[in-house]
Amino acid sequence: MAAAQLVVLGLVLLGVESGSGAGNISTSILDVGSKTRLTCTLDSSDTAILGHRWVKGDKVLQEDSEADLTTQFEVDTLESPGQYSCTFLSKPTGRTASVNVKGPPKIKAVKKSEHATEGETVVLACKSESFPPVTQWVWYKIKGDEIEVFNNVSTNKLVVTSETKTELHIHNLVLEADPGVYACNGTNTEGTDQAVITLRVRNRLAALWPFLGIVAEVLVLVTIIFIYEKRRKPDQVLDDEDMGSAPLKSSGNMNDKDKNVRQRNAN
Repeated sequence: MAAAQLVVLGLVLLGVESGSGAGNISTSILDVGSKTRLTCTLDSSDTAILGHRWVKGDKVLQEDSEADLTTQFEVDTLESPGQYSCTFLSKPTGRTASVNVKGPPKIKAVKKSEHATEGETVVLACKSESFPPVTQWVWYKIKGDEIEVFNNVSTNKLVVTSETKTELHIHNLVLEADPGVYACNGTNTEGTDQAVITLRVRNRLAALWPFLGIVAEVLVLVTIIFIYEKRRKPDQVLDDEDMGSAPLKSSGNMNDKDKNVRQRNAN
């Protein structure tokens, strides 16, 4: 009995939404341990149900081909806040209902680190799919125990925001001033959260270092070959001279042998 009461107390009816054709969809949320269970129930249908689909934002979370009038999806409670939709797939069109799970924002950096070259423009971005949507975004740079808040007054930094996303545009990057750790903070009626992004800025000449390295390697190789050839040439000349004198010595020996033969014939 107590367990049944807990289920009834944990069940929160969010509303009923009609789709095309007959039948209404009722939605509910139930916390089960560390999970949050989302449920959609279609009270009736005049067409065959071909399956179900759960979506959050633009991401499909779950899809099946069951013909049931009820579909459920479970998500970690800490990750649950956001706007979900359940769809009963049928022809010609399905029926969809929204399931809104309230909670503090879950801020995520689009990229946790960015690399750029001085003089360029870089865009740091954060997003949130929480519900209720974020009502206030704040960007700042962490400098040890201090922070530098950006409010569109800086000459080279511009903040662009919406309910689900915020961007910090940094123009004409300065090698000495702009690298560091940046934070984006989002707040809604349920709480606040933040994410950090590390920005690294390269020197303008950084792109030339690989080329210069190749050139240096080629110069070293050419120098080694030149020195080797220069030291090898005297030895090669001596070898050539020895090879050239050998036939002369051999020719002299042949002449001596001819003389000896003639003398013997004369005798």
